[in-house]
Amino acid sequence: MFVYVGEGPLDGNEQIFLSMEEAISAIQIDFCHYPPQTQLFVDLSPLILDPDIRIVNDARYNGLWISTPGRRRTSRMRKIAPLDLGRLLIDTLLTSPPPALVMAEICHRTFMTHAAPSDSGPGANAGVWICMDMEGFRCRQCGRCCRELNYRHELSSADYRRWQELGREDILERVATITRNGQIDSYAIWIAPGTRHFLEICPWLMPAPVKNKAARWICSIHDIKPDICREYPGIKKHAMMTGCIGFGK
Repeated sequence: MFVYVGEGPLDGNEQIFLSMEEAISAIQIDFCHYPPQTQLFVDLSPLILDPDIRIVNDARYNGLWISTPGRRRTSRMRKIAPLDLGRLLIDTLLTSPPPALVMAEICHRTFMTHAAPSDSGPGANAGVWICMDMEGFRCRQCGRCCRELNYRHELSSADYRRWQELGREDILERVATITRNGQIDSYAIWIAPGTRHFLEICPWLMPAPVKNKAARWICSIHDIKPDICREYPGIKKHAMMTGCIGFGK
């Protein structure tokens, strides 16, 4: 989804370029990945929806309301659930993508970082540059992401092929393949070998020697761990939303 422009690992100051289609896909993933971000959806509505549509977030009247066109040029209000508003925003972006300048503002608010429009991305595509905002991040080896987040269905085909090429049957036997029409469609991790039962925690997570009485964890397949693990948290908002302490002092 993301096109990283640069060399070496991200060090906090890099940017990624998203085409308009990729930006919409990233926003959709953000909307689906966390609990409903009600205020974000409300703030984005004027940028995405028709100017005649009003969104009201009023706790006195039990939540979100949206205006609908009525007769004689009047408007009526009806309740709308936060998830439904999020879906409406995505559907509108897909059917009527905004100009790059507006898309940059949408990305800025959604990802809580600097975003700038561009007509000169890779392949001369219009899109948005997104700041990763990872400066100051340092993994504390707390193991929270490995023990508490659900990435069971995020394994890539590149990960699977890499383990096949390395002959890592010990890893492959803990991966379930999901097929469609006789072809592998996706993967799931981590399962008990010979079963379809998920393990409670990642089998490669090991306690590290205790230093200064602080519990630390290490990955026993660190050099070849899945891309989803290698890239975490990717952007500062994701760290904040998932309880990562990597930006702590």
